[in-house]
Amino acid sequence: MKYRPFGNTKKDVSVVGFGGMRFKAEEYESGDYTLCASLVLRAHELGINYFDTAPDYCDGQSELIFGTAFKELDRSTFYVSTKCGLWNATTTSGARKMIEQSLKKMDLEYIDFYNMWSIKTMDDYKEFMKKGGVYEAAVQAKEEGLIKHICFSTHLSGEEIASIAHDGVFEAVTLGYNALNFSFRQKGIDACHKAGLGIVTMNPLGGGIIPSYPEYFSFLQTDDDSLAVSALKFIISQNKATVALTGISSIEELEENVLAGENIKEASPSLLEELSSHLSTELNSLCTTCAYCDSCPEQIPIPHLLDSYNLYLLSKGDSKQMFQRMANHWNVDPSWASHCTRCGQCESLCTQKLPIIERLETIASYL
Repeated sequence: MKYRPFGNTKKDVSVVGFGGMRFKAEEYESGDYTLCASLVLRAHELGINYFDTAPDYCDGQSELIFGTAFKELDRSTFYVSTKCGLWNATTTSGARKMIEQSLKKMDLEYIDFYNMWSIKTMDDYKEFMKKGGVYEAAVQAKEEGLIKHICFSTHLSGEEIASIAHDGVFEAVTLGYNALNFSFRQKGIDACHKAGLGIVTMNPLGGGIIPSYPEYFSFLQTDDDSLAVSALKFIISQNKATVALTGISSIEELEENVLAGENIKEASPSLLEELSSHLSTELNSLCTTCAYCDSCPEQIPIPHLLDSYNLYLLSKGDSKQMFQRMANHWNVDPSWASHCTRCGQCESLCTQKLPIIERLETIASYL
């Protein structure tokens, strides 16, 4: 496993990180975390030392799973990242309770990286930073040694991420970055690197789109690596990105992902330009099914419909593939698309700023 300096934090982290949001429910819902914890321990054996979790992951049990594993490890050999979202707390006192809860669940004396979780808009950023807000609680906890570094995770555009980096209030960032959207986020990556922030890239496989459609993304494949490994290498071969964070639910996934952290060659500007030439506007506009829009007042299954719409884009307008995806993969009725009232809530929540209403209307037009 290769390691890199994590911005200006004076910590070296593995280029492949372990995301704790995809443990299998059947392996933790009983309250016995042994199987899930063994996955964390195996990751540590294979050289991963960056572990990311959050209070809400895996029905609120992800931090408990990590806590079970961490009891078996030397504290000086790993780093842990967790978070607080505005839905968890908006005040200093509320955020303090979240920090203490995370410490208790993981049975830790301190958290290495504490994130202002999921900044989707600049108004969210202002809410985190307000007097008496979440950031203030993190600063106080850092002064007490309960937090080592204050960070943020975001789905903002590159320009907006750059503006936050310039404010100089954070030491690391976690952002969505992959072969689908790297041009959309590159300005943010560049600004964070220049500002000395550690950079964690989440969703490196594009929500599963990249390995699921190898015929479209074969241009990423290098040597004898699988497409998934090649997509990860695309991220970590760029030295501005520190960690590629992958959600792992099995030993097989873990061992495949670890391969990406070995024998990495630095990506040249010419290679990135070559790869960029393969990425059309349509590819940059694919839904990564993050599901932040999944709260439609009309109960429309928007993530499933947009995931299927990806095939419409990739096939240059073949509605048959789109409807086959809805039927065979999601078992969802496409007529849901016609229930849209154009209220706009989904678009306000979309981290990629996609024209969701327009896409639903396109689906409905074929019915």
